[in-house]
Amino acid sequence: MRFLQKIIRIIHFFRDENVAWYKKLLFAIPLIYLIVPYDFIGDFFPVAGQLDDIAVFVVMWPFLKSMMDNYQEPTSKDEDNIDKSDSINLNKDDYDIK
Repeated sequence: MRFLQKIIRIIHFFRDENVAWYKKLLFAIPLIYLIVPYDFIGDFFPVAGQLDDIAVFVVMWPFLKSMMDNYQEPTSKDEDNIDKSDSINLNKDDYDIK
């Protein structure tokens, strides 16, 4: 997935009313921690100050990735009205290349 598509999906995640507020908060914690200048261990300690920033992302990354993989974006009503009977689904792996 392209970087811009991931950003758009994250924006949809935060704007989606069906996503619980605590999931949005858990997703935002690492971002807030990176932006806010207060850390568990200050950055003025060499190496240790940067390691706590990295540790937050290492611990939270699997959870955030699984949350975004499970997130289904709401479909717009316009997409439901489109006739897709003659379209090709490129996500299916049922074609042969000769």
